[in-house]
Amino acid sequence: MCGICGWLDPEGVDLKTIVAMSRLASHRGPDGEGYWLCDGKAQKGEWFGSRSLDANLARRGRMALGHRRLAIIDLSDDGLQPMPSPSRDHWIVFNGEIYNYLELRRELSGLGWTFQTHTDTEVALAAYQQWGTACFNRFNGMWGMAIVDMPERKVVLSRDRLGVKPLYVWSENGSLAFASEIKQFLALPGFTARANIMAVREFIQTGYEIPPQTFFKNVQAFPQGCWAEIPMDSVGQWNVCRYWNVETALAGDGAPESAAEQLKYLFEDSVRLRLRSDVPVGVCLSGGLDSSAIYGQIQSLSAHPQETHAFSASYHERQFDESRFVEAVMRRHAGNVHYVYPSPQDFLNDFDKFIYQHDEPPGSLSQYAAWTVMRLARQHNVPVLLNGQGGDELFSGYWPAYYLYLRYQLFRSPTRVAGHLLGAALPGGNPALFMEMPDHVRQYLSRSRRNNREILRLADNSDAEERGNWALESQRITPEQYRWQEISQIHLPRLLKWDDRNSMAFGIEGRYPFFDYRLVEAALQLPVEMNLHAGWNKYLIRTALGSLLPREIQWRRSKIGFVAPQIIWLNTVFKPVILDWAQRPSQSLSEFVDGQSLRHLIQKLLATRRMHPMDEGQFLLFRLFMLDQWFRVFRVSV
Repeated sequence: MCGICGWLDPEGVDLKTIVAMSRLASHRGPDGEGYWLCDGKAQKGEWFGSRSLDANLARRGRMALGHRRLAIIDLSDDGLQPMPSPSRDHWIVFNGEIYNYLELRRELSGLGWTFQTHTDTEVALAAYQQWGTACFNRFNGMWGMAIVDMPERKVVLSRDRLGVKPLYVWSENGSLAFASEIKQFLALPGFTARANIMAVREFIQTGYEIPPQTFFKNVQAFPQGCWAEIPMDSVGQWNVCRYWNVETALAGDGAPESAAEQLKYLFEDSVRLRLRSDVPVGVCLSGGLDSSAIYGQIQSLSAHPQETHAFSASYHERQFDESRFVEAVMRRHAGNVHYVYPSPQDFLNDFDKFIYQHDEPPGSLSQYAAWTVMRLARQHNVPVLLNGQGGDELFSGYWPAYYLYLRYQLFRSPTRVAGHLLGAALPGGNPALFMEMPDHVRQYLSRSRRNNREILRLADNSDAEERGNWALESQRITPEQYRWQEISQIHLPRLLKWDDRNSMAFGIEGRYPFFDYRLVEAALQLPVEMNLHAGWNKYLIRTALGSLLPREIQWRRSKIGFVAPQIIWLNTVFKPVILDWAQRPSQSLSEFVDGQSLRHLIQKLLATRRMHPMDEGQFLLFRLFMLDQWFRVFRVSV
């Protein structure tokens, strides 16, 4: 795990700028730095380490690479990047992990390749030299990488199948740059922080942004599951090629009769691969089904389970506190658990840094809870955390997925719908299906999301309305299409973005067993109904992985996760802050939001005696607050 960057410009680049770009992501790689500069004529370029930088900062070329290192595999200086091939005509900068690098190394050794380090980076570069861009199909991991191919005079960019690791591209006036974080572009002489108006509109209305767009004009997220070849002599002429997509995975035929056994095998192997590390590995434990299963699997594989460390957030507000479920996991398995107790005052103290590290406005305060957990792990010197993200998206863990399925089947197979409802009401079923339904129906019938348009000052909202219409579209699509949309377009991309910023802010590598591409493909080839039974969502996980879980978690009726008690905070510590802000929002926010409508929204929320924790109004308010602070922290112009 690292921070990477690169800059190509036929008119010239300089070492000083690429160093500045890289150091803006120093939090991603506290264990070393390296740089490569090429004048476009020499076949090999030149490498610079921290000791040789000062005397060479004025050096210029046509292409440069930068790297900040978080040492996870092979902690020696052999792992420094940019890393060359033995002939020094191929160079790589790489952020992430190739978990099956040992298997690939053995295969490549059998083909005659020799290796000088024990890193997965060297294996990735050799794999490219052996198989070209077909190597990406062989990788099991997460990555954002760039490979300079001097003989072919091109740069190859690639990102992992699900976009776990970030990679951003900026291009303007014949110059192209890429980076792990958007803030790194601030060091470029031709970059200006300007708002992407469409992204801002969509965020206000729906709380989402649709990849590949970002909040910054002319900056795009490199698409997941893709690679691109950029000619060194003509950076404006390049196309993106897809090597994997969710639709391809959906085309396979799952085997429902063996699904549980297949899930058990793939899950265990995924966790086993993600324990490969030369530094301590811990778990981000919320007390939910997914993270608890990961912790249980780690303990079943570990020779020293008492040495495993788990990290969790707990709240003094009891209705948001999940520590009792975390403690149930610890009673079942050995190990150590560490808690952090986020408070509204802590958030206000950390707010500017929190916004800065995220690059773009976070959608809610829940991300702050995860941020504090990552900071806690770094304080205990555990730089790798396994995380349960992905289980909900793959195995229908959200209640809207269940209700969508019931709606979809209502006129196709009413007896099937009746079976689910009856099963939920009988002993052994989950009556939470009925308890959650009124809130879902209310949101389904409510105009709250559409009414978010009314707070917009801009008269023409047609583009944002059309692109933000995914919420309404989800009412008319099949359950399988909804799952695909959640994974590839809507929910998962933003969760992965937030997780990366939270973890890398403290030099923590997050690893996600549910994102092993083999497990993803197997899950997507199964019908959604396998995950739903008698009011229970994620039924396949509950049964297939039940031996890893305490019973109170295996058959837990509802979940919270790392959800911040923002509605309580809004009416206490945040109240004077919000009221003060509403009187003088920034000029940039005023370009989008009507001030009178904003103050009316705040008055309405503060006057509400009882508000549902998922009420859209409070989320809209916090989105606007964070958006305005983003304008201020990054000095974004409209």
